[in-house]
Amino acid sequence: MLAKVCAHWLVTGLPLLLVAPLLAEMLGMSSQAQPVLLLTILIGTPILSLIGAIGVALTVGLRKGGIILSLLVLPLYVPVLIFAASAIENAAMGFDVSAQIYMLLAFLLLSLSLSPWATAAALRMSVS
Repeated sequence: MLAKVCAHWLVTGLPLLLVAPLLAEMLGMSSQAQPVLLLTILIGTPILSLIGAIGVALTVGLRKGGIILSLLVLPLYVPVLIFAASAIENAAMGFDVSAQIYMLLAFLLLSLSLSPWATAAALRMSVS
């Protein structure tokens, strides 16, 4: 499961990480906020992939699971997006961003440790 999530991140998260500096420069983001942007993308995208894996495992047996998947996963994405956006905004204003980065790291460690078991349990429930 972790190998599949890692492959998903390499296909989706890594290109986003590589294109982000160019897009940030094109949109006029301050030079203070750009390293924080890269750091939040580096930490946040694996979290989103791991949460998405749980959602997909829950809806794998359903015919029209797209809407249910959105309803299950989006509320779990919101805290990650809020902390990442807050870190970037604070960096742009020159404030400290360590609290937001630490929260994102906590989310990453939590999702890395719990996601494999939750995904395996959800797959067992969906298949049976």
